[in-house]
Amino acid sequence: MLKWFLFLLLLWFLYYVREVFPPFIIGGIIAYLLLPLVNKLSASARIDNRWAVAIIYLLFVGAIGLLFWAFGARAIDQFSTLVAQRREIVTNLVNQMATAFNWQLDVEQSTNEILLSAEQNFGTPGEIVHLGALVSKGMLAMLVTVVSSIYLIVDSQRVGDFFLRFLSPQKRKTAVELSAQMNSILSKYLKGQAILIVLMFAVAYVILHFIFHLKYALLLAIMSGFLEIIPVLGPILATTIATVVGIAQIGVDSALFIILCYTGARWAEDYIIIPRVMGHYVELHPLAVIFAVLCGEVMAGALGMLIAIPVAASIKVILDFCYPSVAKE
Repeated sequence: MLKWFLFLLLLWFLYYVREVFPPFIIGGIIAYLLLPLVNKLSASARIDNRWAVAIIYLLFVGAIGLLFWAFGARAIDQFSTLVAQRREIVTNLVNQMATAFNWQLDVEQSTNEILLSAEQNFGTPGEIVHLGALVSKGMLAMLVTVVSSIYLIVDSQRVGDFFLRFLSPQKRKTAVELSAQMNSILSKYLKGQAILIVLMFAVAYVILHFIFHLKYALLLAIMSGFLEIIPVLGPILATTIATVVGIAQIGVDSALFIILCYTGARWAEDYIIIPRVMGHYVELHPLAVIFAVLCGEVMAGALGMLIAIPVAASIKVILDFCYPSVAKE
């Protein structure tokens, strides 16, 4: 009885302090992705894990810095321009839609209503662009993310042993087997997601910049790439954003081809890239994927949507292990 009480008390405490988890969760994801590289470098170069971590992180930071040098300034400039010209863009969008569908609209009033609704839901441009009040908190979260990922890599064996100590010797072997199965699925999922982000960014940039010549092609391509993180809903949102911006710039008829291009790219991912990169993905039913993503958003916002599928896949592995399906029997 005491154990269950302590367990419920622990769950309540974790829920109460849930806002401190995001940096540690992101740090854990980074550690999970980099740990194989660290182990491989340590074994091949015959150096201590700590030196391998230092080398990998220096390369990782260098790669991030190179990407920011190549795309960061342009992306920030396009974002600033997009915010500054928001009224002109929305006005063009309303005009294009009214002309295409013969709507009788008060363009000025409709523009004001759209901008007011956007500011109520996402904040004013001043709140979005000038994030001075959040800089210190963001820097602290970044520091915690980096430090936690380093410790999780260096002490990965100790972390595993810490959790195994709460199990009886008879159950430890089962826990290790389950961990191996979940590791196989999650590793494939996370690596595949990283590849899909890069591919979708490249494809979206080619489509929007070289084919449709949109003004904010780089910013939209970056958004399209990172929205791949959110299963099901992310690609739909990316297509919608690109199409709306396209309507405001090139008209309804031309912008509809953006939907076709994004849909074609998505089909190529679903039927060619994902099966080759991720195998059978995480073997979850589409309804289970949607349910998991929505539950993740309700429980933890954007971060919950990010980790919803890996968590759901882990739960499925445990259920399959404890309750084998009739087909397996």
